[in-house]
Amino acid sequence: MKTYLERKICLAWQAHDWEFLSNIDFETLERENVNNSCKLMVLISNLHSGKGIESLETTLQEITEARDTEGFSSLLFTSTYCSLAEAALALNDSEKAKFYMDRASEIIGLPDAPTWLDDIRITNLQKISEIYGSREAENICTLELGDAWAGNTVNTAIFRHHGMFTHSGKQYAAFYENKNSLKLVKRDINSNVVEEYCLQGNFHLEDAHNSISLGVDRCGIVHLSYDHHGSKLNYRRSKKPHSIAEWTDVLEMTGYKEDSVTYPAFILPSKTTPLLMLYRDGTWNKGAAYLKYYDEELEMWFDYDLPILSGAGQQPWTSNAYWNHPVVDKNGVIHLTFSWRIDYFSREQLICNLNIDYAKSYDGGLNWSTSKDYPYNLPITQVNSETVWAIAPGENHINQTSMALDSKGYPHVAFYMNDEFRVPQYFHLWFDGVKWYCSQVTKRSNSFLLSGAGTLKIPISRPEIVIDNTDTVYIIYRAEETQQKLVASYQYPPAYKHEPKQILTLWDEPVGYAEPVIDKVRWSEMQVLSLLVQYNEQPNGDTTQLDEEAPIRIVDIRIK
Repeated sequence: MKTYLERKICLAWQAHDWEFLSNIDFETLERENVNNSCKLMVLISNLHSGKGIESLETTLQEITEARDTEGFSSLLFTSTYCSLAEAALALNDSEKAKFYMDRASEIIGLPDAPTWLDDIRITNLQKISEIYGSREAENICTLELGDAWAGNTVNTAIFRHHGMFTHSGKQYAAFYENKNSLKLVKRDINSNVVEEYCLQGNFHLEDAHNSISLGVDRCGIVHLSYDHHGSKLNYRRSKKPHSIAEWTDVLEMTGYKEDSVTYPAFILPSKTTPLLMLYRDGTWNKGAAYLKYYDEELEMWFDYDLPILSGAGQQPWTSNAYWNHPVVDKNGVIHLTFSWRIDYFSREQLICNLNIDYAKSYDGGLNWSTSKDYPYNLPITQVNSETVWAIAPGENHINQTSMALDSKGYPHVAFYMNDEFRVPQYFHLWFDGVKWYCSQVTKRSNSFLLSGAGTLKIPISRPEIVIDNTDTVYIIYRAEETQQKLVASYQYPPAYKHEPKQILTLWDEPVGYAEPVIDKVRWSEMQVLSLLVQYNEQPNGDTTQLDEEAPIRIVDIRIK
């Protein structure tokens, strides 16, 4: 029968809690008549801090003289099994972790492996916190860009892709000053010198869907698409590389499927993929997602033959796929997550977004497959789409959020939906290469319903997501609970467990109903979080005309 101290030593050894073990003094070991195996555990732990060498030599001599080789072997095997358990936990495989802990417990003579497993999980999380430490947000630059339209969220809608990006040391952004002026901004990242150009026109700012998206091709030509909600394509590009001083007139891309455009999203090129344009043709409950690609040598756009996503042909149950921000990994693989929206759910006109589905392309968007590399027959529909996280009707699931990739190239998604108490909460969904996991990020207490038409006045924003070089995940949002300030909730790998204290204030002023618009390229390349920040109103359903202006700025945050 092991003593209380021996049991604690065994548990600490299983949990690799070297700090606890190294703080047990040698006099205590002798006074409590601790067995040789437990002595070894303590003394070996002391080696991590560079002490205890002489005591270890003495103990080894005692074990040798007593021919206590069984204890030594047990120590070696339990340590190995505990390491395997920790590795299994890191891979979120609790079943394997329990198996290894059971084996370790059998050898070392400890019962109730599940209890020890929980303790190890806690210890691991503590160790992770010690390794990564707490986070701080430092404002390293605030760049004022003047006053701009603020009567709704057209300048800060999260589905802008891109609202802002960095290319070759220059940062590009765009926003509406007023109904007749679209301002383009080019900023030198090193000097903060800003160039501006105002594009004149008649812009339909009463509808917050009519946002601006920017892109850049591999020759440095800037591409611009704006003012769309089921309307004819508005598209221009700069006449010179890396310049915003001269622009073409409004152009067609190819002329195909360009009369009912919504949510144009430029997917920036990689070494193996060209500049792409992803957009919806059709309506919110009967739409298809099309993809075009740009050839820099020919200075021409081309169409892929089939839509990527389509709910338009599923009579009588038509739908539309709303995608989160597409991402491209270092190998040029395009990752896409999306939800399906069907007609209003119930008489209350509850917005009904179903599921989170997934697709990826290895060849620049021509062919697509599931997360397990099964090829799709295009177009992808609700019938053949891979659902990676099931969400039932009527669960306040928001469409059009964000996605990011970790260091292994695996996708992570931020979104919100109801919890078990019908309160909308932020969630974090991720893939580990084998399995999808989901963790709750917030514990809100105020409920609301997504219902009605047009842009809604919602008490919380759609969330953004970024991942740093340590694979720490940051979910960026504003909410009633944050006094409508932009904040970031962060979670450490591998468990990505929510901790209420792990939250950073990014901008210490209310932003109204604005959503986070960030420069994902700069974050990826420099680990600097650049946000386009403005206070916005938002009439519910775009039913009221609010001709208001508010300062707009670029805010640079470094997280340390």
